[in-house]
Amino acid sequence: MDLELSGKRVLVTGASKGIGKAIASTFVAEGARVMICARDAATLAATGDELGASGEVHTRRTDMAIADDVIRLVDVTVETLGGLDIVVSNVSAFGGADFSSSFDVDILAAQLLLRRSLDNMADHEDANIVCIGSRAGGVGIPWMPAYAAVKAATVSMVKSLALEVARRGIRANVVSPGDVKFPGGTWERTETDNPKLHQAILRENPLRRFGRPEEIADVVAFVASPRASFITGANIYVDGGASKHLQL
Repeated sequence: MDLELSGKRVLVTGASKGIGKAIASTFVAEGARVMICARDAATLAATGDELGASGEVHTRRTDMAIADDVIRLVDVTVETLGGLDIVVSNVSAFGGADFSSSFDVDILAAQLLLRRSLDNMADHEDANIVCIGSRAGGVGIPWMPAYAAVKAATVSMVKSLALEVARRGIRANVVSPGDVKFPGGTWERTETDNPKLHQAILRENPLRRFGRPEEIADVVAFVASPRASFITGANIYVDGGASKHLQL
């Protein structure tokens, strides 16, 4: 299936590794023109070089906890790409029990990113926003209550935004991954540091495995594409069936 993403101007935050990197890679493979950002300059540069071998990729070191960085990121993206069609908000403080940093990054910074982006997006049906949520937003997680709370808030924020921008022909959705394992990620570290928890998560998943970043990226690319032109205000779980509740 041709996702009709060739030439689309895409910004992906937190894209130097893991899910963000996979999302950026998928857009590049589809022929999109991509700007990626992250805090760590060395890792960002290496990822930019790697993905740039397959298509047009630009990089911008950005700390999403700094408002001026967020504003400048959007402005530079628009200047570099000549506009903006798709924004993927992937950065999270992953704050555990730290409500302050979680709210500042996952909600306030994301809101600033989206508002600045919308100011630079044309009114047409191919323009859209995808925020990366989490299965954690739909369940209680006692060891990371702040993270779970802001991911639930992300769904509400995007739902309201989708209703607001629909009149402009712009879509907004959330893609919520389950437990995803990748080199250097949380679940790889947990396999060594807390093998009992690692095994418990595996047993909890009906497919008896962790997700792969590429599996999340494929869903994001579809949702952001013209092929998903009637999907907006949705929260799409990609968790291998681990969430037992019904989305009514």
